[in-house]
Amino acid sequence: MSIDVLAVDVGKALDSVDEWLDSYITQPHEQLGRSGAVCPFVMPARRADAVETVVRLVGPAASLSLLKEIIRCGLDEFEQFDWQTSNAALRALLIVLPDLPHEAFGMLDEAHAQVKTETVERGLMIGQFHPECDEPAARNPAFMVSRSPVPLVAVRAIAVHDILFLGERADWFAQYHRRFGERYRSGSDGAGPLLMTAYHKALALHGTGAPPPTDSPEPRAPQPRGRAE
Repeated sequence: MSIDVLAVDVGKALDSVDEWLDSYITQPHEQLGRSGAVCPFVMPARRADAVETVVRLVGPAASLSLLKEIIRCGLDEFEQFDWQTSNAALRALLIVLPDLPHEAFGMLDEAHAQVKTETVERGLMIGQFHPECDEPAARNPAFMVSRSPVPLVAVRAIAVHDILFLGERADWFAQYHRRFGERYRSGSDGAGPLLMTAYHKALALHGTGAPPPTDSPEPRAPQPRGRAE
């Protein structure tokens, strides 16, 4: 193993992620376009001991295939983890990549885009974060909401607000509709006006049970779908 692989200060990286969660993710931001924390679920998740962090070193030869494999292994870890909370909606796994070099940040975006469909098929969501991430906030496309001091990937279960991120493709929406369509039919909680609008727009575009495409390539780059509700 090259000694360069070990040249990263893992403890410092984890402290930086923890500070980012405290000072940014769990706090309001004037550019979000709504009130509340950047991610309103992280604070209750942390209180419930439902946020787990793992470190993965990519070494001196980061590649797209390696990053995709790290994410896929993270999906397995998320599903197999012995969670301390019974509330599945609060569980989150942070895969921290402290030695990912600056020139590979775009590769992380690409890995996210290429693994997203299989992630959604498993009932999960992934989000990539790094210092130059260009994912916009759902309510303010001018605000790049997913910038973090250390590159990482977050894994969690699909939630009702994910219609904001899953309505653009028929196969993504089909997975979402199977899980949450009843909420919109019954008028039960969890679907406010913004989600209602997004859901019915996707429903009009795709119907309720469109099969996943078999010959469509994965998106080649992250698309403006936001990361924060």
